Amino acid sequence: MQPDSPDSINNKCLRQFTDGRSCRMLRKKDHPTLCIFHAREEQQLLESDQLAAEFASLSGKLNTVTDINHVLGKVFTALAEKRISHQTADTFAYLGQLLLQSIPGVKTELNAAVQHPGAYDAMLRHNIPFFSKFRKQ
Repeated sequence: MQPDSPDSINNKCLRQFTDGRSCRMLRKKDHPTLCIFHAREEQQLLESDQLAAEFASLSGKLNTVTDINHVLGKVFTALAEKRISHQTADTFAYLGQLLLQSIPGVKTELNAAVQHPGAYDAMLRHNIPFFSKFRKQ
């Protein structure tokens, strides 16, 4: 088959770049218009809303180590399933690290703000649904 034959042109990815060039890769077998790389990119965009819902923490906030650990576990799973890029996973991991490093400061600040040494622990009991059954009456 000639490189510029009609069959090879019909088998090419139809992705157009902003400068007018077209992708030269062959189409993915089960995708009507895109190569494997652009089909994966398209799938990631389509799944972004679903992933956002999946990445929700236990309490709906990211102010506890448990919440951050839960979300990073979801990021790990999404990366393993190739639903997010390595770059996106790296960014989430870095942000998770920053959040974890800031928790001791948040605890100190919260306890000092309300002038009670157990204020942070009380906030945890209030914000995490699992702990609600252990609340002091």
